[in-house]
Amino acid sequence: MTALARRLDTKTDAFQVDFARNSAQLPGAGLTWLDMKRRAAMDAFAKTGVPTRRLESWKYTDLANAIESELTPAPSFRGEIREQTPFQHSGPELLLAGGFLHRTVRDDGIEIFDLARLGAETPDWVTANFGKMASGAEQPLGAASLALMRGGVAICVRNSATLRLSFVNPPLGYPLVSHARILLVVESGVSLRLLESHTGRGSDETLRNIGVELVLKPQAKLEHVRLQAEPSTTLHITSIGAWLEHKAEYRALYAAVGARLSRLDVNVRLAEPDTHVTLHNVTAINSGIADITTVMDHASPHTTSRQLFKSVVGGRGRAVSQGRVVVRQGAIKSDSHQLFKAVLLSSRAEADAKPELEIFADDVVCGHGTAIGALDADALFYLRARGIPEKEAEGLLIHAFLEEAMTGFAEEEDRTALWRYLDGALASAGQTAT
Repeated sequence: MTALARRLDTKTDAFQVDFARNSAQLPGAGLTWLDMKRRAAMDAFAKTGVPTRRLESWKYTDLANAIESELTPAPSFRGEIREQTPFQHSGPELLLAGGFLHRTVRDDGIEIFDLARLGAETPDWVTANFGKMASGAEQPLGAASLALMRGGVAICVRNSATLRLSFVNPPLGYPLVSHARILLVVESGVSLRLLESHTGRGSDETLRNIGVELVLKPQAKLEHVRLQAEPSTTLHITSIGAWLEHKAEYRALYAAVGARLSRLDVNVRLAEPDTHVTLHNVTAINSGIADITTVMDHASPHTTSRQLFKSVVGGRGRAVSQGRVVVRQGAIKSDSHQLFKAVLLSSRAEADAKPELEIFADDVVCGHGTAIGALDADALFYLRARGIPEKEAEGLLIHAFLEEAMTGFAEEEDRTALWRYLDGALASAGQTAT
């Protein structure tokens, strides 16, 4: 089935069939503002259908070909969740099971709204911001997550805090798909540390499709630490749309160690002057595909963005790093840099990097760099010459390689939690590297 046929024949596209059959039963159905957004989102998704290699931005990650089973929409999970989430902090936590809000530990400065309960009583801050981002044709799975959303959560942060956002995915015994949305609004002058994790278990094929909207009001600061560590039967897609207002700052550290196929699709709009973005990503895989694709949209003068992505790939794994920087007309004094690096531990491992610059303004500073290869032979020889065993020397070099991207983010206990998962993935890669 070609991509063109997918666009023309809705009967062949399970997402469009789902929308046609069930849109009247989805949360908030009948609300004019939401129905319009959902219809527009499904129209945007229909321009591509489930992405294939024929879509340029997905040429390394063929999701349509990766889906092997007929997937059933996930129901709300009613059982007990006992598994421990990666980040352990006192204070507010939101636990989502299969994309539905399952449990909350609240904080006075954080307002929470269950998106499965969208209706006439929806707060104004939700209706004003929901569905504006991660919902267009440039992020087709984000559009699908809005059109087909069954669950999720909206969060408004009015006082500085640390918040855990934990996704767990209990096995239900059959192949399923979940479409969920997250809306996070950080009010003016507020600082938030967001600790997001995705874990789960089970052996059935699962597609997790999540759309995330981040709205940073003037002078708001968001530090976002994110771990994706799902089982090898999972297909995980998260589409992030971030909107930064005057003097807002977004700092993010993403880590990917799981799933058969994962893609983090990030679109950041530096909408007003003096906004700053720092995105770091670390990947450690031994199989499957881990894809991070970003668009950094400098839409105003005096904006800054920095991106550093580091991957360690063993076995038959494949890491994909794509970054597009757009400097719009009039966005003078924009300053952007992106650097992609990957270490391959196996002759069959692969890393693909695609940096892009689109500049429509004068007086800007933009650059990019890419480096892919094996471990530094000279550095390895240096360590071994001082009596360090080969495997231990390799481990030291790999840790130093990844640590550069992690330094300066989060607290020590949070980085320790990330390293537990990274070390497990690195051990697996080392055992099978050939």
